[in-house]
Amino acid sequence: MLDSLIQRSLIRQEIERLGIDVTDVDVDRAIDDVAARNQLDRDTLRAEVEKSGMSWSQYRDELREGLRQQQFTGYIVQTRISVDEDELRDMYRRMLAEKPAQQVVELGAFLLPWPEGADGAAQQAVFEAARAAAARVAGGQAFAEVAAEVDPANFGARGGVMGSYKQGELVAQLDGPAFATPVGQCSEPVVTDRGVFVLYPFSRQEVPPPSFEEMKDELQNRLYSDRIEDETEQWVQAARRQAAVQVKLESAPTLGP
Repeated sequence: MLDSLIQRSLIRQEIERLGIDVTDVDVDRAIDDVAARNQLDRDTLRAEVEKSGMSWSQYRDELREGLRQQQFTGYIVQTRISVDEDELRDMYRRMLAEKPAQQVVELGAFLLPWPEGADGAAQQAVFEAARAAAARVAGGQAFAEVAAEVDPANFGARGGVMGSYKQGELVAQLDGPAFATPVGQCSEPVVTDRGVFVLYPFSRQEVPPPSFEEMKDELQNRLYSDRIEDETEQWVQAARRQAAVQVKLESAPTLGP
């Protein structure tokens, strides 16, 4: 807490020295932005702030400090950061090496829904029916034909086609089997709240990663973000060495014998 207060003081002094300190107008504009984002008017926002236990003047002070930090970052810290294309390309190569290639699957499915009010025995019967239907596909019957027969109300009506999905787009119960089941084979029955799914990957392929040019702006922003904290800390340490910091803390009362 003490280090944070000292950092605030040093930043405030530098902002004032440069003549770019935050004005009351800036604070009012920020308050209006907060109110607009939350679809509130200023009076309602103030009531909510004070309901939380913070006074309105404290809220304004905290907003002012946040705006000062933005000024400090934009005018001082970012000017200390330089990024060249070689660094960005190196970061891009590391990102590709660390992140596994994403896959997309053309997925088929059929769903056997739970009967209304089904008990454990009825649910087990649905599960076994799904398993038997998958066995028919494994035995050589066309998946679309089986799907149309056992699931006419859902995917069967369109040839058992469920859709195209990238990894992570399906719910966890289905995402794993969709990308683990070999192409051209049925998955094991998957129990869900809706009923029992059987998945059938028609095809699966890797999604080409975005190019360097497509990622360049994002990489630059990420690199700046990574360096802002380090550069801020270096600036604060240098400023502390040049400043006279006087800490005034009330002494704890001395207890009598």
